[in-house]
Amino acid sequence: MINVPIAVNGKPRPSLEPEPLRLVAGGPAAMAVQSALRTGVERMARCVEPARQGQVEGVHGMRTSTRRLRSALRTFRDVIDAEWAAPLQDELHWLAGVLGAVRDLDVLRERLLRAAGHSQTTLAPLFRLLAEEHERASATLRAVLQGERYKSLIERLEQAALQPPLRADLKEIRRSELPKLARDPWKSLKKRGRALEPDDPDAAFHEVRKRAKRARYVAEDLIPLLNSHRGEEAKRYAKAATRVQDLLGEHQDAVVAAGTITRIVAAHDQDVPFRRAADRLLKNQQRVADRSRKRFFKVWDKLDRKKVRRWLKV
Repeated sequence: MINVPIAVNGKPRPSLEPEPLRLVAGGPAAMAVQSALRTGVERMARCVEPARQGQVEGVHGMRTSTRRLRSALRTFRDVIDAEWAAPLQDELHWLAGVLGAVRDLDVLRERLLRAAGHSQTTLAPLFRLLAEEHERASATLRAVLQGERYKSLIERLEQAALQPPLRADLKEIRRSELPKLARDPWKSLKKRGRALEPDDPDAAFHEVRKRAKRARYVAEDLIPLLNSHRGEEAKRYAKAATRVQDLLGEHQDAVVAAGTITRIVAAHDQDVPFRRAADRLLKNQQRVADRSRKRFFKVWDKLDRKKVRRWLKV
């Protein structure tokens, strides 16, 4: 249930407390759409003010909320009005990008500070540049959260959460058939995951991570609407997908960190102590990425088991 108003331009909007969910035209499929959108808007509502204040967890939570809303729109594309959903997808993608510019730097800076240890002073040029980039990204985010484009997006999300624009020709989907909505995300993940080789490019591992994230989100959106047995199976599946996502997230973070170090070192090639410390930091991140690659295949095998994905069969 939505009970947290989203603030726009610093002023709380009216509460979005709706009537209890009920089976509307289209039955469980329509209910699933409504539940996913309401949950996504509620998550975003809790994070708006902390994000505007620059709090790390606020930015993280708001970015995750935009991604989950986009995922829900893709999952339920067959029952949502396509002309309505497409532009909203684009706007959520835009907002996620603005939030991501700040969040990625939060993650990167924290990661490198932790890995630098006693070399933080020597690596001051690196952290100074990251701080400058973070401030620029944060200023952009603050401006966006005060702007009319953001305000318009929030108004559309609120309306969608209360009354999803379902297709007029929506056909009935029984509750027992809801898992089929998760099949396409699994097929996309399965194709990439099974084809992955240890020496594949970093981008290939990142693609698997993105697909694992979507497979997890879809399952989590459906779990509340499944019967208890099928719901427990979906939870195991979502947890296995999360482990794949987290491991490859560690890999991607290390790859991005290594690339950033290389970029910044190139601009300080006359500072020998800095270059030596940066080289050690670079090798550290490369080792982390290599370990994540090696661990992936064991973690993947735990997801790619018939008993884990059994719930997808209708």
